[in-house]
Order: sequence, then C-alpha cells, then structure tokens
Amino acid sequence: MRTSSIALHHVGGALFGPGNLVMRCRENMYLICPGLAKSWIANPGFTEWTFSIRPGVTWHDGTPFTAADVKFWFDLAVFGVQGQKGTRAPAYFKGELGDIRKVDLLSGERVKLTFGERYAPFVDALANPRLKIAHPRHLMEPRIREGTTDVSPITVDLIGTGPFTLESYKSGSTVSVRRFEGYWERDSGGRTLPHLDGIDYLIMPEPTVMDAAFRTGRLHGGARGDGHYLTSVRKEQYIEDIGERTYFAEIEGGMYRLAFNVLKPGPWQDARVRRAMALWIDKEASIPVVLGGFGWTSPSFGPENPYKKKNFLNWPRFDPGSLAERRAEAKRLMTEAGFANGFAMGHLCRALSTTRCEFLKDQLTGLRVDLQLTIVDEGSWNRQRITALHDSQEGAATPSPVPEGTESVYGRFSENPDAYAKHEDQAIDRLYQQLREALSLEQRVRIWREMERYLYVEKTYIVPIAVSIQVAPYRTAVKGLAIPTEDGHTHTDFATVWLDKSLT
Repeated sequence: MRTSSIALHHVGGALFGPGNLVMRCRENMYLICPGLAKSWIANPGFTEWTFSIRPGVTWHDGTPFTAADVKFWFDLAVFGVQGQKGTRAPAYFKGELGDIRKVDLLSGERVKLTFGERYAPFVDALANPRLKIAHPRHLMEPRIREGTTDVSPITVDLIGTGPFTLESYKSGSTVSVRRFEGYWERDSGGRTLPHLDGIDYLIMPEPTVMDAAFRTGRLHGGARGDGHYLTSVRKEQYIEDIGERTYFAEIEGGMYRLAFNVLKPGPWQDARVRRAMALWIDKEASIPVVLGGFGWTSPSFGPENPYKKKNFLNWPRFDPGSLAERRAEAKRLMTEAGFANGFAMGHLCRALSTTRCEFLKDQLTGLRVDLQLTIVDEGSWNRQRITALHDSQEGAATPSPVPEGTESVYGRFSENPDAYAKHEDQAIDRLYQQLREALSLEQRVRIWREMERYLYVEKTYIVPIAVSIQVAPYRTAVKGLAIPTEDGHTHTDFATVWLDKSLT
C-alpha cells in the first residue's frame, strides 16, 4: 500500500481488477460504476456509507471474496496494525479515504463505513484505480497475527480478484498473466470477461527497444509510463514505418512539476524563494524539451474534466506577465529574501526522468540556484520519495481527476508520505475537509480553485510547469481497448480487449 508507480499498474490492473468497490466507468471515466460492490447508499448526512458486496466473486485461489475481506482491507488502509512484534503503517492514500472512524460488517454481505465528518463525494475518490483491493484476508490475516505485519501482495503470490492470474515472472524479461476463468465481470452483451487468453508484458526499460519490438510485430501495444510514451519524433517514425496498422491512444497526462520539502531547513523554506523559482522557470520551453512536443501549460485537470472548463484553459492566469517581467519579479523576491547570490539545493531525480531534472537545473542556473541532482533507480525512487530526506523532487505524476482524490499527492506529509511536496500545513487539511463536505459541483470547483491558488501561488509548495499528452501506440488488431480521457493508471485491466486475428 506504499506506492502508486505506473510501472506496476499494467500488471496490477490485470491481477487486481479495474477498481475497488466501485470503478471509473469504461464508457465515461467521470461516472462511477459498480465494482466489487453491486450497490451502495449513504445516510442523509453523508457520514455513513454502506456497500453491498457483489456475490459470486472469488479470489484466484477459489476462495470467495466477502464483506470480511473488505473490512480487512479498509482496516489495513486506514488504521494499519499495532502489534506486539511490529507496526504496519496505514496506506499512503489514507487521506483520500477521508476521516473513517470505524468499519462494521452488517448482515447480507454488507459493509458500513462511519466517518467523523461529512464525505459526500466518497465514491468518486474510491474509484481511483490506485486504491486496489489486493490483500486477501484468508492469506494475510494469519501472517499478521503471527507478527509479519509487513505482509504484502507479493508475499502471498499476488492472489487477486482481477481478470487475469499470474502465470510467471522472469526477472528482466517477461511477466505473463493468463485468463481467470472465475472472473465476475460481463461485457455489455453478457459475455464473460476477459476475452483474451492471456497477456505477456515484455520488460523493456529502453523505449527504443520497445519501438523496435513494436515495428517487428513482437508487441501489440506500447507501455504506459514515463519514457515509453511517444515523443512527436517517435510518433512520426511509427506512422512512416507502420502506417495504417497502428493507432494511438492519447491521454491527458501527468503534471510536470517541481516540489519542495519545506520540512527540511534551507532557503526553500521561505515562500518568497519558492515563488521566485516558480516565476523564473520558462514553462513553455519545457514542452518540446521535456514532454516530447506533446503538452501545454494548464491546470492539473484535463480539458474534458468538469473542474477545468474553458476559463481554466489559461493556466498562466496566475502569472499573466511576460517571461521577462516574471523573471524581474523573481530576482526582486530573491533579493528581498536575502538570497540574491543564490544557493545550492538537492534534488531527488528518477533515473527515467533525467531530462526533466536537467531542464530544471539549467533553468534555475540563471537565478543562481545550483540544483544538485541525486539520480536514483526505480526501486530507490519508490523508497525515497516517501521520505523527507531530500530538498526537492521532480516528477510528472497524475493526481486523481476529482479534487478529493488529490490529497495523497498534495496533503500533509505525516498523513500522506507519498505527497509531492513535504509539508505539515493544516490549512490544506481544512480545504480538503471543505471539499469532502461540499454538496454541489459549484462549491467543489470554488474550493478547488482556492486550493490551487494556495498551493501554487500563495505558498508555492509545488511549481506546476506543464501538463503532458501521453501517447501510446497500439496495433489495429487490438480491439475493445478502453482509453481513459486522462490518468493513464485508469483502465489497465484490459478485460474488454480482444484481438482481430485477421489483422494480427
């Protein structure tokens, strides 16, 4: 429950399914569809949510999935484990789940969640595909009782309720999943899912290797994830080499940003310094250099999202002046803060994203900020990003499409260790509480705009630079693919996909 890396989501979606008790609908990801729960209801005050668990669902080992599994998962995620032999921390996304006070089992395979405060849009946040139920109670609970509090899905052989089961994993080579005959979901025609007999995920760290394998017919589809999404140059090469045998999924991508650790002493603890750095960076220049030509400067929500209407498209509304004017103001703020001669600042950099880090380093040199890069591999990145040991970090992670679901990436560090910036600002807690208690779309949009300004301008805990358009190639033989409007973590179960053999 400690990472949401896109590197895990292709396989995770296949093994654990498209969502949680609820999921984002395949036809429209902004609507909520039943998942492992067949139905749900809230009390009039939205402080109690009751879910009726879908009958006939089984774990991959044949054990029935029950309401007790749901209670076990929520208890782990919200409360963790305080045992005599060790402590298990709550999930990194605990904040997104709201102020859950208790989880009760009711008759008729139902689960009731009781909240300390109103949470009207709870199911919107719960539909986040990162919040997967991947913890079978019948396998994990005995180990926890024995003292193995850090038991994880891989400890119990990745037993899930998703459309595919794990067949094999060859380190550095292939992850193979095969059709789960007991999968619960049906397509619109009533046919059992998944349609495919299986999927082989070929492990190719280098995107150029992926391109070559795709061109030679070894791959039916490209990977979702930083580095593997196509640049404009690579897309043109696909069109030239393969032409009509390829189509491209375009997904509103992650926010390329710079985030500060204000819990660690340094000049960046001064909001004027953070604001100066935000004003100095040439955001438009990042699109061809960092985002491969696909992207724009925009708020963190995609153009089809109800929280980003046309009046949201002009994201530089925060900083309407020219780059020269913004940079003059940046120098003034640095002088006012006492750092006219600059300073050095560490920067945690994901090895897959060195271009992003180098862009930031080059940009900030003109402000006399020496960004000292610490480049780490994927495993180290996932471990270190949930600590408060670095001065700053980059990234292009995609927050939830609904405001309430962004708390794990914007909230306080003590409650959200995977948050971009590291802070303990309780004002942000209050804004999230207001979001959870809001009863209308207009209220939620107003509060979210206030939070954007607070995060990006008033406090500048985060410098939003640009939003990418993520482009993934697929062969025309791939049919039934659900392509999300935004957030590439969505619809990675591939349950509805089938292959047209006449085109393979």
